[in-house]
Amino acid sequence: MNRQTLWNLAKPAAVLFAICLVVTAALSVTNYFTKDAIAEKARQTVNETMLSLLPGSECTPLTRDGSVTRAELPNGTTATVYLTTAMGYKSEITVMTALDDAGTILGVRVINCADESPGIGQKVAEDEAFLAQFTGQSAPLPQADAITGATYSSRGVEEAVAKALAAFAAGNNAAATTGGDPS
Repeated sequence: MNRQTLWNLAKPAAVLFAICLVVTAALSVTNYFTKDAIAEKARQTVNETMLSLLPGSECTPLTRDGSVTRAELPNGTTATVYLTTAMGYKSEITVMTALDDAGTILGVRVINCADESPGIGQKVAEDEAFLAQFTGQSAPLPQADAITGATYSSRGVEEAVAKALAAFAAGNNAAATTGGDPS
């Protein structure tokens, strides 16, 4: 094989390698400049969801990552709020569960299920009747009627709520059950 033939074979690979290198560098630079804004947006979403779940409450994180929060409610009682995840149909679903001091569910909100099937699996975040089924339940396992067509996503929410109940029952040991980082 002569030199020209070898170059003709290697040229497309070299061009493709250069393109991949440029695209990788561009993605890295974009990530570097947007990671703080994305993290701040995630914190805002959690805070807004907590206020919608427990209106007027004063919240104090109990773990560095915010996976367990203590909330002082306007009526003088307290609640513990857990951020837990479980597998849905296509991805992890992040759920916020508020429990009173007796371990009874005060409310449930889905924080993130963006990778679930649009119009089907994502209904677990939007269907208030589905989420309201958890209110008033307690350990060991919460039960709710699944959303038609979104059985795996519905079960993912149930599993995440069960993780919050288990963390509460374990004495609020969030690191063992929710993957949280205790302070």
